[in-house]
Formats: sequence, structure tokens, C-alpha cells
Amino acid sequence: MKKTYKKKKNAKKITETIRRNRRRRMRQMKGGARNLGDVPFGIITHQTMGDCIKELIEASFSIYEKLLIKGVPITIVCGGQSPSYYCLAMMNFKIYNPDLVNIVILPHSKGGKRAENQVAENTAYCKQLRKKGIDVRPNVVIIDGVHSGTGILALESALQHCFHILTITKIAINARHGVSEIPVDEEIILQCEPKFSDDFPRLVTSYHPKDFHDESKFITEFIGLSDNPIAQMIIEIAKSYPEIRVEDTDWFKLNNEITDLVRSKREEEKIRKLEIAEAIKLQHKIQYEKKCKEEKMNREEEVRKMSAMGQSYEPIVLTDPKRYQCPICSNISGTALQVIHNLGCTNKYKTPKESTE
Repeated sequence: MKKTYKKKKNAKKITETIRRNRRRRMRQMKGGARNLGDVPFGIITHQTMGDCIKELIEASFSIYEKLLIKGVPITIVCGGQSPSYYCLAMMNFKIYNPDLVNIVILPHSKGGKRAENQVAENTAYCKQLRKKGIDVRPNVVIIDGVHSGTGILALESALQHCFHILTITKIAINARHGVSEIPVDEEIILQCEPKFSDDFPRLVTSYHPKDFHDESKFITEFIGLSDNPIAQMIIEIAKSYPEIRVEDTDWFKLNNEITDLVRSKREEEKIRKLEIAEAIKLQHKIQYEKKCKEEKMNREEEVRKMSAMGQSYEPIVLTDPKRYQCPICSNISGTALQVIHNLGCTNKYKTPKESTE
């Protein structure tokens, strides 16, 4: 009797385990969403995979929406791997309107190396654009991760060379402030940017100047989308955003595991942000105190100026050659009776008058 009961109890446990695993698989398959734990994630930070996708979706929507609001025809140029996932999201939003703001994929890889002959590079690249029948609108926005600036400046130069009259806006997407070594029109700080540019699978092929003569390597469309689960996650979330928040999707929930390491990294990040906030607060205090000091000095200077009106002083007369010296601040003039006084000298606004005796 006891043996039969034990068998039934074990069978019940096995059945419940099977059902639990089945429910988990169903949750993962719901809407095509799944856990991307098998995808290389690079260095673990305070952000989960879900956090990174959320950051990307929200930033991409904000960038594209602002460009739409301008109400003028614009071409967004996706010039390489760094901006590719952001452009992919934009192209899958419901607000995507290529008649007003379109996106073209123009791989242009420099690897931080400056051109020996920029004109020759531009000519070769333009030739490939012409072969592909690619055109851009007079208003162009280049989105890229910007460090030395070599890549985005070279792409800008190539587009100017090929299409001549263009208004080009450069938007830098970087992980932190101060990375860009060149001036840009806008810098957007997204901490997961390095993962999309360096760790996750490529969406845009590299196209280096040495290959600008090779038409077969100039691929102006996304690659590997069907085999790229990160791209699939972005596409699916973008389709329903912003009606459905990123954090409310199954994709996010399945890829937002807070491990002990992530939790400790979040504590470190919290401390780092507090330190930055304190440093900024201190800087503001220093600037405020400096401003107050300058305003006080200006007020005092104005009082001295007003009180000195109509008054004069007798300078010390020096000889060989004849010059004049203020008896208070000791500054000496040239041969003319004009003394430049130190700040705060009470004779500063008085008129010098040489003694007639």
C-alpha cells in the first residue's frame, strides 16, 4: 500500500514538473518572445539585455519623432554598425514615414584612420552610390558613434562631394560625455551603445576605402536579420511601441534577469551617479560663489566710480623722462597725464591734476 502511494506521489511530481516546463516554454514562445541568454552579451554591467533594448527603443523613437516634427524632407544616413540597431528600430515604428524622413544604409568604414587622399576616396565612394542609384535629400542626418570623428567626418565629406549642396546634421550616440573629439550637433548618451556597436552581431557590413572599387562589397541593406534574435526582439517591440511599453512586453520580461552580479553592478552605478551628482553640485556652488564675488566687486567698483565723480588727485611727478605715478597704487603712466590704476584703487575714477606750484 505504501509502495503504491509512493509511486503515485512520484508520478504526480513528474507530471507537475512537465506542466511547469511546458508553461515556461509557452511563455517564452508567446508572441515569438524568448530568452536571449545564449547571445554573447559582452561585459556584464548594471543593465540587463532588456534594459539595453529598452534604452535603444526609447532613444530611437525620440530621435525619429523629433525629425518628423520638423516637417521637412530628411534622409537619415546609417553609416555603419554603431547606428544600425537604432535605424532598424526606427524603420519598424508605426510612425516611420519614409516619404518625409527616410533611412538609407551606407556602410563607410574608416577604423579611425585618416585618408591620405580624401578626394580620391570620395570619388570612388560616389561612384558606388551612383551605380546603386542612391540619392539623398538636401537635409541629411548622420547618426553614428563618434570618438575620434574620423569616420563621421569622412562620410560627411563623401556625401558633400557626391551631392554637393547638403545641410548635414551630425548626431553622436556615445556611452558617456566627453568621448567625441569633434564638435557634433547633438550628443545622446546611451550606456549600452558599445554593446550594439561592438558585441552584438553585425547588421551592416564593413566597407573600407581599399574596397571602394568593389561593388559586390557595397551592401546597402541589413544583413542576417532572420538569424539575429536581438534584431528580432527589436523589430517586434518597435512594432507596438509606444502603445505598449517596452517593459510590458514578454521580450523584456524574459530578458530582464537581475542576477547577483547585475545587482552589485547596480549598486556600484548608484554610487557612481551619486558621486557625479555631488561633483556637479560642488561645481555649481563654486561657480555661484564666483559669480557672487564678481557681482560684489562690480557693485563696489560702481560705488567707487560714483563717489569719485568730480574729484581729483595729485599724482607724483617723476623725471628723466617726465612721468606720473599714482600715490596709492604706485602705477606709473607714460609721458601723458593718464595713469592706469589697479583694481580697487580709490584714485581710479578721479581726475589726475598736476600741481602748479
